[in-house]
Amino acid sequence: MEPELLRRGKEFHRRVQRDWSGTVEGAAVHAEKTISFPPAASATAKRLRHGRLDIFIDLLGDFVTVVEIKATAWDAVLDRNRRKLLAAHCRQIFRYVDKYLDHDKVSVFAGIIYPTSPSTPGLKDLVETYMNDNALQVVWYDDK
Repeated sequence: MEPELLRRGKEFHRRVQRDWSGTVEGAAVHAEKTISFPPAASATAKRLRHGRLDIFIDLLGDFVTVVEIKATAWDAVLDRNRRKLLAAHCRQIFRYVDKYLDHDKVSVFAGIIYPTSPSTPGLKDLVETYMNDNALQVVWYDDK
C-alpha cells in the first residue's frame, strides 16, 4: 500500500497528462517521453544518461515545449526548505532544456505545473517570481 501523498501525486500527474493528450497547434504531445543525455565532454563514462519528460510537445515553429508536473503542496513545505525545493525543480527542468538547446540546437519553452496556488500570504508570488526569474512559466492547474 503506497502512502496517500504519493497516491494523490500520481493521480494528479495522470490527470494532467490525460488533459494534455493529443496535439497542440498541430504538434504532437508526448507524455512520459524518455530522452537520452550525451555524456559530458569531461566525463570519463561513455554511457548515456536518460531522463523522462512529463509532457513534451514537438516542434511548434522553431521551438519545443518541456513541461514538468509537480504535485507540490507549497503550504506544507517548511519556509526554510522552499528555495531549496524551487532550486531542485529548476535544476531538473534545466537538464532537459540544456539537452535541447545544446545538443539538438532547438529553442525551448519550459514550464512547470503545480496543482493549486498556495494560500500562505506571499508564497504564490515567491514561487512565481523564482521560476520566472529562471525563465520558467508556472501554471497553477486547478486555479485555471
